[in-house]
Amino acid sequence: MQSAMISSKEVMSRTGISRATLNNYIGLNLIPPPSVRPPKEPGGPTKIGYFPEWVVERIGKIHQLKGQGMRMSQIAMHFMDEKEEPTEVKAEPLSHQWLDQIIFPAILVSRTWQIIGLNSMAEKLLLGENRGGLQSPVRKGFLQSSLIKELIDRFANWKEILILHIRLAKKDMGVEILRSLRGEEDSQLLNEFRQLWNEVQLLPYQPFRQQSLSLKEQDGSAREYTLLSWELPEGTLLLYTPASMQLGQMMDFFTGRAKIPKVALLRKTPPQRSLCVLAVRLESELHLQAALPPSRYFDLINQIFLGWHRCFSDHGAIPGRSFQEGAVGFFLQEPERKNDHIFQSLLCAKALQTMAWRLDREWRSKQAWNNSLRVSIGVHYGRDWLGMVPSPLAFEFTMVGDTLAEAVKLSEFSQRGTVWASKEVIENLSPSDRERVEFGIRLEPHGEGFVSLGLYSLVGELLSQDELEGRKLQSIRDLAVSEILDVLS
Repeated sequence: MQSAMISSKEVMSRTGISRATLNNYIGLNLIPPPSVRPPKEPGGPTKIGYFPEWVVERIGKIHQLKGQGMRMSQIAMHFMDEKEEPTEVKAEPLSHQWLDQIIFPAILVSRTWQIIGLNSMAEKLLLGENRGGLQSPVRKGFLQSSLIKELIDRFANWKEILILHIRLAKKDMGVEILRSLRGEEDSQLLNEFRQLWNEVQLLPYQPFRQQSLSLKEQDGSAREYTLLSWELPEGTLLLYTPASMQLGQMMDFFTGRAKIPKVALLRKTPPQRSLCVLAVRLESELHLQAALPPSRYFDLINQIFLGWHRCFSDHGAIPGRSFQEGAVGFFLQEPERKNDHIFQSLLCAKALQTMAWRLDREWRSKQAWNNSLRVSIGVHYGRDWLGMVPSPLAFEFTMVGDTLAEAVKLSEFSQRGTVWASKEVIENLSPSDRERVEFGIRLEPHGEGFVSLGLYSLVGELLSQDELEGRKLQSIRDLAVSEILDVLS
């Protein structure tokens, strides 16, 4: 028999938790996501989230386990095998409301350049007014005549604007775009579009790029923008940022430092998986955004992130969300190759280290500087829940649990281009793979001192109390680690 349903407000009232805590429990899969429905009584919100009534008892049990000293990841594991009363909760259709969280005009187009979603600022920028998103006539296609005519009516340099977008579209589409426009009534417009399409050169692939965009109104006024494009799994994200915007603000989005919304779009119950997490972080003696002009900085960041993602892919990892000037890769266990994912994470770490050495030499020559580029890497093994969450600019793989956070902290501990792994990583290697890994503890953790091979140490024993607090590494002070010195492929 299906449980009675109660509103989220009633859940919070009966349990004494905040909405943030409620969302956290949903993200940890401790309680199911709400079923969003119209309210039972008229007036107030147009939609309310409803939960099965047994959720109140579940939250009481969570508080009881927390009082016994259990961590949230342990509590989540406690409930994994318990059978819950079946409820039929239908998933809400996937939306792109996250576009509205972006602070400048944004459009998401598919591989066929159909508009998947756009925020109100993009409508106002290109159309001069907000037409209500779904009712907007341009949602049929970005490069169809309806939008092109809008550009002609508004902008004196509409051809220049169109050319910038055609450069991006040609990577996804060929002559089929011209065939799709054959039925258009305006033959002159079709001929002009065909000529532009044939003249524009295809740009080489980059995960994200920038182009200068000038919007010259018919009345003679002009505004300067930077058109940023980012390749996502579902298509291309187009961002129109004021040319005066600081590069650091834009890179906060590109490198994943922007705040992630609390509501995770988990379509199914996230699986709990044994996996390795590799966190890689770029180190530099100079502040790169200040040391390089914007175009060179973009070149470097493109080269680094594209190289990292290729390295992850070559070693069987799923790229995850970014942090600061770094990224993570998830190495999942495969049934037919039980422990190979652990060894692959260490091989990937050494490959990333080698890539950084080459990049350092290349940019020393190219830039004629004495700066040093290094990557510091942390590798950790655990069992957590893998899912997908929206960031303001993308859908990214991430994890719920301690392994990801501790791997990132371990990369912050790993200074001067070193690779450090937790004891869990090394001990879960197969015996044959462990023989191919050289690890140990140096007399000076990040120096060139004597190495005691085959040993581990707690992070808290390698750093002073002041260093732990100053570098905010208290959360991994009891993590047993060792430096990875060499990995034989």
